[in-house]
Amino acid sequence: MSHVTIDAPVKVNLHLGIHPGRDSRGYHRADSVMVALGVGDTVTVSALPEPPVRPAPASRAESPAADASGVLLAMSEDVGVPPQKNTAWQAAARLRRAFGITTPVRVEVCKAVPPQSGLGGSSSDAASVILALCRLFSLDEKDPRIVDVARSVGADVPFFLNLAPSYLTGAGDVLAQTFPVLEGLPVVLVRPRRGVSTVAAYREFDADPVVPASPAPMLAALRDGDAMAVAAALYNNLEGAATRLVPEILRVKSWLQRRPGVVAAQVTGSGSCVFAICETHAAARAIAARAQDEEDWWSSTTFTVGKRAHFC
Repeated sequence: MSHVTIDAPVKVNLHLGIHPGRDSRGYHRADSVMVALGVGDTVTVSALPEPPVRPAPASRAESPAADASGVLLAMSEDVGVPPQKNTAWQAAARLRRAFGITTPVRVEVCKAVPPQSGLGGSSSDAASVILALCRLFSLDEKDPRIVDVARSVGADVPFFLNLAPSYLTGAGDVLAQTFPVLEGLPVVLVRPRRGVSTVAAYREFDADPVVPASPAPMLAALRDGDAMAVAAALYNNLEGAATRLVPEILRVKSWLQRRPGVVAAQVTGSGSCVFAICETHAAARAIAARAQDEEDWWSSTTFTVGKRAHFC
């Protein structure tokens, strides 16, 4: 096997409760309940031929960083992040180091979801790189080093290793509970023109922190497999910070709440995307089309999933 391709689905936060204050690592305590969706980027990881042994270059400028790391990153579009700060690059570099992999690899990410949306696209890309490397080099996905690498890249990355609806604590990176698969729930995603930087959202939250509500109603709804109770319990106390940074988020949410067929709508993560749980897939498709045609907002029709994406 010379390459592995994996779909990298995004997530929405059914409940996100950020607690005031930061720990010694600079992270907030978070109560995060996430579910994966059937839309996202595509990640391909390929093994490259071993580079030939050659004399050291005369200057550092002649030695590209990608050659030294053993990871070549190709993005379908510029996401505004240097390669070595991209989560997909970091996931590949850290997993190779953790397992002593010497074979150089090429990581290709075909973006389908805009960045700064709160959908976890970069975290899902990183997790997909990790899983692709496991398959490419016959690594045991249950090896504790896999989760360690995932957590080192980002708080949401461990969730994307298995995709079961999950309740995470700590900094949002410690799995506390998983739930029965919530499959096929119609969802529409609508994003205003501007995105929200996660760093900026948390800085804004710190300026006016809000003590979060308990996740108990959402956890009970998921245990019961009650989709309507899930919709009724949607919560995100980071929404205030996100909407102060991008006020158009409030217009998107209000617009969604007025659409026929919408059960409930909520900002996901740090924004700026808003998701709506819909009564039917037809209603979700109609809303997505109207958002694009009438408002020029990015939108996508999708559904909840609870299984890991396929390998190719």
